[in-house]
Amino acid sequence: MQTTYLKRISLIFLLSFLAIPAFTDVDTTANLKGTVNVGGASVVVKHNPTGLSKTTTSSPSGNFSISFLPAGGPYTVKISAPGYDPESLEGLYLQFAKTGTIEVTLNRTEAEEIVVTAQAGDSAFRVGTGTVLSRAEMDAVPTINRSVADFAKLDPRVSINSASSRDTQISVMGANNRFNDFSIDGVSFNDPFGLNANGFGTMRNPISLDFVDQISVDITPYDVSRGNTTGGSIAVVTKSGSNDFHGSVYYSERNEDNVGEDQNGNDFPEFEEEITTLTFSGPIIQDRLFFFIGYEDFEKALPALYGTADSNAQNKLDYVTAAIADEIKSIALNTYGYDAGKLNGITFPETHEEYTVKINAIINDSHRGVLNISSSESDLPQDYGVGHFSNNWYRKPVEIDRSTVTLYSDWTDKFSTKFKYTNYEMEEDDGSMGDDLFPEINVEVCDPNNSRNCDNIYLGGDRYRGANFINVESDFFTFKGTYDAGESEYTFGYEREETDVYNLFIARYNGEVRFDGVDDFRAGRWGYLRFQTPLAGNAAVNSVAAQFSIEKDTFYAQNKWYAADDLTVTFGFRYDSVKTPDVPLLNPNFLARNGVPNNAAFDFDLIQPRMSFNYDATNLFNSDKIASATIRGGRGLFLGRIPNVWYSNAYTRSGGLTDYNRFRSYSSTIGNMPAASVADPKFFWLGPTSNYQVRSAWFGDAQGTDPDFQAPSSWRSNIALDLMLSSGWDLSLEYNVDEIDEGVFYRDLGLRKDATLLDGRGVYNTSRSDYWLTNDDQGDTEAITLSASTEFENGIKFMAAYTRMDASDVYGLTSSQAESSYNYMPRWDGENMDAARTSFMSEHKFLATLDYTAQLIGSNDTRFSLVYIAKSGEPYSVLFDDPNWWVADGINGTAFYSDNALAYIPSGQSDPKVNFTSPAVADEVMALVNSTALAAYKGTYAPRNAFDSPWLRRLDLRITQDINLFNDHKVVVYLDVLNLLNMIDDEQGIVKEYNYNASKQILVNGSTDGKFNISGTDPDDNFFVRNLDGQSAWSINLGFAYKF
Repeated sequence: MQTTYLKRISLIFLLSFLAIPAFTDVDTTANLKGTVNVGGASVVVKHNPTGLSKTTTSSPSGNFSISFLPAGGPYTVKISAPGYDPESLEGLYLQFAKTGTIEVTLNRTEAEEIVVTAQAGDSAFRVGTGTVLSRAEMDAVPTINRSVADFAKLDPRVSINSASSRDTQISVMGANNRFNDFSIDGVSFNDPFGLNANGFGTMRNPISLDFVDQISVDITPYDVSRGNTTGGSIAVVTKSGSNDFHGSVYYSERNEDNVGEDQNGNDFPEFEEEITTLTFSGPIIQDRLFFFIGYEDFEKALPALYGTADSNAQNKLDYVTAAIADEIKSIALNTYGYDAGKLNGITFPETHEEYTVKINAIINDSHRGVLNISSSESDLPQDYGVGHFSNNWYRKPVEIDRSTVTLYSDWTDKFSTKFKYTNYEMEEDDGSMGDDLFPEINVEVCDPNNSRNCDNIYLGGDRYRGANFINVESDFFTFKGTYDAGESEYTFGYEREETDVYNLFIARYNGEVRFDGVDDFRAGRWGYLRFQTPLAGNAAVNSVAAQFSIEKDTFYAQNKWYAADDLTVTFGFRYDSVKTPDVPLLNPNFLARNGVPNNAAFDFDLIQPRMSFNYDATNLFNSDKIASATIRGGRGLFLGRIPNVWYSNAYTRSGGLTDYNRFRSYSSTIGNMPAASVADPKFFWLGPTSNYQVRSAWFGDAQGTDPDFQAPSSWRSNIALDLMLSSGWDLSLEYNVDEIDEGVFYRDLGLRKDATLLDGRGVYNTSRSDYWLTNDDQGDTEAITLSASTEFENGIKFMAAYTRMDASDVYGLTSSQAESSYNYMPRWDGENMDAARTSFMSEHKFLATLDYTAQLIGSNDTRFSLVYIAKSGEPYSVLFDDPNWWVADGINGTAFYSDNALAYIPSGQSDPKVNFTSPAVADEVMALVNSTALAAYKGTYAPRNAFDSPWLRRLDLRITQDINLFNDHKVVVYLDVLNLLNMIDDEQGIVKEYNYNASKQILVNGSTDGKFNISGTDPDDNFFVRNLDGQSAWSINLGFAYKF
């Protein structure tokens, strides 16, 4: 018999290696572990909604385990043995990617079968850190955007920034949100290229929450079948069909009347928003074949948020009036033949449409299959804020298609397998609202009475959308097997991913042109010009596109050892190998000047050992006040995912396909930007009025990758104590540690140090901007979390949690381009950078929820739920502000933008390391220093992210009213009130932040004799109230659903 099992296992492995390519898998099924006091007992587990049944027998010691069960329930478990009366457990619910536990005692009596009713969510076996929400718990969460972030924030180690849509960031344990892994039904559904701050491929939510049955946030998923987890692993399981028909129709409509006034008493700008969601599920063949379908349509007319200084807009320019804007628009139209659109009252439509189809089939008692097909289309208008004419806005239209086939098989009552194949494709074709190819024009307009009161007015095509098209297609294959050996449960698997990337991105293909005033714009005399043109010909944009493949192979093996009745130890390893078979073009000049080639392919691998344990410590406490106690924890190495755009930089910027040039001042070689009556202003640097000659290949800079580069990885550990008190309280105390093993670091290989300023920082220059992707091992995170929950006798459910966190990293990595990630990094002394607090963390977070259901109207349920969050603001840095942009040492510029130079904090008015432009300025600067947290750093520099933005306190309310109609048909009314504190007191619930986590509070004008010339202060630089989506005002939504 054992030989037969080995043959079957060998055959399955052989088939998996011959199969088509595949992917990192997140298990969307559940497991059930149990003990019975009889060896060889029969255990039958039945999923009541579908009739699916699985059978096993307990080991000689009474242990049993069943894998790959559908998440949810209810389940019925029947246990029997000769000479014992059978016992049944009913109403058992299971969480996906978790192990439910039961303990049964069979009696030698002649009594009838005993039936025990279990409670939903009973006894989930835990080792790592995380939060799971069932459908019923999700229904209690106040939400208007219906965003994944609204649910993820219920874990106290998760911080959500206050942005919306594409810009919402979910940070787990203070990590960059791009390191999260989000999955739908076990398949990663991340932004496949890596441009979106929200980490999703879609512009809004990656999936309608009406399609979801459960959602989890895992921070330390020690199971070796889980990958891509140096951030958080956020997973959802969609609903499935059953033997009963179910359906729903949801509708809500909002406008500006549903949003409160801003902090200045102004009404929110006009907008309209509408959401319609449909779901339907049921049997195709009773007990055999089931379906679930879902459809959602979202439409919104964006609010007009920006305007001129004399407008009524929520966000106004400082100086430019409607008259000045009309003058600029007139010049663009009458001189250059370009319609800039408008600057006041800008609004565009936003749309999102998606559908999903899920088919579940019980093929026979040993095999079942699942087919998932989904598709989504999003179109989100984007801009960079105030001062942009409407035709400088751009569109991000994204289309995503996904299909997955999964086969679950029980080859014996001990050995089970899962096969999964997924195809995923994303396409995005960005473009400006106006003419993509007209140069992006930046006209600086300053108040003649105050040279620092300036506005920048933008028109023309967006400088990044002239040639911008992305297509990513991936094939994923997964094989996973489990074998129950009684005292041990073995898990093993293999995954393969193949991804093909096509990225057409020519930054400034249409050109970036700056004018130092309206008169210069009229005359065409520019002061700054940057452009990039293909060497194969300006129209040959496809010749520049990056085309490369990524191959990833994964093996893993694990043993879950039931070492004793009260101790379970899990240990194993995961091996990931990632390669890019295609190499970038070799730049011979890069090689000559740096001594290393720029065309190294990505080739890295990592063995990731992991161990975790769960110990029933109830007997250690020996107290009637403690009903049960569990000590759990673990440690493991985790490899993170890399946004594909980081791969792409080396392929798009080899220096051999384009001429990427920049003129920091006017050049007579190119001449003025011509009027349309003279020549076409588009690509004028290549036109008949210009004498510019396109430079030969390999002239420009390039970007390369360290051949020894490793993907981000970290050691993650936790230790926790869970207590269930006899009084009904559940308490948990948990400590988490993340230690960066390999982090991402950028270098400029041409960087050189020319001098040292008196404040201690170096003055650097560079021969070329040859950016080099490599590694660093600095940074870690510590978090301690305390939580408590209970259900009072009156039915009120209460939960409270607090987390204190300290997270550090070196590079924030908030940009998709290597050049931007490098240059916009706040720094003190070149590339000598130590780990500092991350830009994503909240040091303190307090969370509390209340949930209560009553029957106030007949037998209809009325549910009240509150979510309160108080958290410290995101860290920010204090920087120098140099109007000339480049720090000067008296002779040469430096390689770094001065506006990202960490500020030296003078020790006093007579500090010998700086020059104050006047005694009054010295007094002004020191008054700022001595009255703020800057005082702690007098005589040195303020480290990156040394300061915190103001605290955010927010209370959200949801009231749900059921109206029963007939049988199981009902109408549900949802009333969501977000930021209830602001409705009560308009000074509460206001989101105050520092844009880009930086504030340029000390004004400088270069340096003289090694000393910075300090000329003033700007204490409120970059400080703003975030309210673009009504975050700093109360919001209300009334939604209606019909369910059956």
